[in-house]
Amino acid sequence: MLVLLPCSALAASHGDGEDHEHTPLEDEMDAMNKAWRKVRRAVADPSKNEATIELVMSMIKHAEASVELTPMRIEEIPEGQKDKWLKGYQKAMKENVKLLEQLAAALKKDNNDKASALVAKINDARKQGHKKYKPQDDE
Repeated sequence: MLVLLPCSALAASHGDGEDHEHTPLEDEMDAMNKAWRKVRRAVADPSKNEATIELVMSMIKHAEASVELTPMRIEEIPEGQKDKWLKGYQKAMKENVKLLEQLAAALKKDNNDKASALVAKINDARKQGHKKYKPQDDE
């Protein structure tokens, strides 16, 4: 899903030669992306669970904030399909929040095997979400 849109801290180019204003959604996704990189590396190490849980909780906060924000890619969607597309994005983000909550719960129980499996599931969902909701020239 959309967990981790890589965004620069500055305005980014979108392939058309024009810079855009940095959006609140990009801020949320950037914060999630930074935490995600650390989570993926630390999830297999039970000695890092406390810090990893804090990172996951931060990601949950940013993912929840992202639900009501609108991706820039909506500009590419035909007018009659925008509402359905946006609802799909919101559903994907809510599902992402649930997966992150499951990840935090697994880490709290020191179940790092389950946590590692959830990281893989979240990563797959992230890739699918980026294909559908992220501007394609933003990779």
